[in-house]
Amino acid sequence: MDAARADGRRAGAGWRGSDGALGTLCRSVRDVVLPRGCAGCDAPDAVLCDDCLALFDRCYGRELQGSLSGMAYAAAIYQGVVRRCILDWKDHDDVELDGPFARILVATLARSGLMAAMTSMTEMAAMPVCGPGPRRPVLVVPAPSSPASMRRRGRRHLMPLVRALSEALCEAGIPSRTSLALVSTAGGGRSVQQISAAQRAQRIGGHIAVAPGASLEGAPVLLVDDIITTGSTLRQCTDVLRHAGALPVGALALAQAVASHRGDGEGDESD
Repeated sequence: MDAARADGRRAGAGWRGSDGALGTLCRSVRDVVLPRGCAGCDAPDAVLCDDCLALFDRCYGRELQGSLSGMAYAAAIYQGVVRRCILDWKDHDDVELDGPFARILVATLARSGLMAAMTSMTEMAAMPVCGPGPRRPVLVVPAPSSPASMRRRGRRHLMPLVRALSEALCEAGIPSRTSLALVSTAGGGRSVQQISAAQRAQRIGGHIAVAPGASLEGAPVLLVDDIITTGSTLRQCTDVLRHAGALPVGALALAQAVASHRGDGEGDESD
């Protein structure tokens, strides 16, 4: 994205926290004056061009201890164009990427084997079932953002992806619904790019909790995040879910870091 369009998109994003209607008008004017290009390479008249979309056309697996599948999967490597697209989407209000990113995660779900695992789970006798009634739905749960990030963005950026995954599961015959079952109580602080993996793990520890009123006993859960690097956030989410009686199946993310030992943090990169 060129500098003028990037500045215009950030300016439009700045209105959303104080006045939603004015923010919508501002972004509409911005998109007329500065017609959008591809979020990755600025090719004209494309939200995400075919070449940049192809960078998300993979399925990278990594260990997720405590989950039933033992795995988390990502669609891309978090670098270059992929990194630029994700940050423009989550931190600079490029909500037009909601659709492409949702379709990317649905495709990653199909490639990952997690859907097959959830199908098997719902057929197991051990699956919590109340008599002949409906099977317990799979809860699709976003990794929680910190309150500071929520205020800055003015939206739950993962929810369009979470809804798309839940719909895909239902279409495949797997009962599912979305759930904001987890919350973050973490405060502000330095960017995760400025702290080590050990410091991040210490900061995250104890700052993810079950949302008040969430019913998780016996519920299979699919976790969703945007970026995986150290894995600290997803491990913490998995531990919290297990202690609440849930059955965390595994996790999906848009991208994972090339090397998890670099000390970057997944989830909210600028938290």
